[in-house]
Amino acid sequence: MAEPAEVPTRERVMREWRGVIDGSVSRDSAHRWAATWVEDADFNPTDPMVLNGLQYVHGFDLVTDADGGFGHSASGVDGGYIKDGEEIEEDLQHWLRENALYDEDPSGFLSRKIAHALESLEWRGAPGSPIDPGKDASS
Repeated sequence: MAEPAEVPTRERVMREWRGVIDGSVSRDSAHRWAATWVEDADFNPTDPMVLNGLQYVHGFDLVTDADGGFGHSASGVDGGYIKDGEEIEEDLQHWLRENALYDEDPSGFLSRKIAHALESLEWRGAPGSPIDPGKDASS
C-alpha cells in the first residue's frame, strides 16, 4: 500500500489527467501511476472523488485488440485507444462537475449515485437485480 505522503489528492489526479490531455504524460505512464492505488484492495481514501478520478486515469490506456476485446496498452495489448483526447477532456470536465456536486452534499451525492446504479441494474435485468430474468419470482 502507498505511504500516506504518497496518497494522491484531487489536484494531483487532475495534474496527471491534464498531462495526458496535453501529451506531457503518456497514457501508459498515467495508467501505471493510477494503478498503484486503483489496484490496491486496501486503498480507501477519505475523499471518494480521488478514487473516482484515479479510476478514470487508470483506464485512459484501454485499447481494443484485433479480436474486439479490451486491454491496457501498459500491459502490452496493441490496438486503438477506446477514448480520444477530446473524450478524455470531456471526462475531466464531467469529473470536475461531479466533484462540485459531491462537495455541496457528500452524503446526498453518494446516495443518488447508489440509487442510480441500482436503477440501471434493474433496467438491464442484471443478475441479482430485482427484475433478474433468471430469478424465481417467488423467492
